[in-house]
Amino acid sequence: MTKLALAATFAVAMLTSFSAIPANAQRGPCTAGPQCPSHGGGSDPYCGDQLGVLKRVMPAEVLGVDRHYRVWVTEFCTSETLMRSDGNAAYLRTAIAKNDVLTDVLTERGFHADDVYAVKMMGDDTINLYVHDFGR
Repeated sequence: MTKLALAATFAVAMLTSFSAIPANAQRGPCTAGPQCPSHGGGSDPYCGDQLGVLKRVMPAEVLGVDRHYRVWVTEFCTSETLMRSDGNAAYLRTAIAKNDVLTDVLTERGFHADDVYAVKMMGDDTINLYVHDFGR
């Protein structure tokens, strides 16, 4: 087998194996079946992984959120137990608590900065706070 044919075979094998990864990573919420907590089954083992890889958000970005931002609050893994240290919000909770815009929105929805599990900055004018009731 020539080097070119070997390289082409290797490239096809690599592309084929990587194309299946995003499909598995995009698994949606558990909505039906015996494996779902709401249907009497076991817990959904992928609940904490549904966000995928979280980009690093700097405290200065969180502090810079003002009234011009769209602030989304998304309840996350409501029927599961999560570790407070998971997600990317562990080092951002102080900045969230110092930002009046974010604390106002969280309070309106019955949450606190300590309930934030993950933060996603989405463009120049949107922030999504994923919250989980950690049982304060």
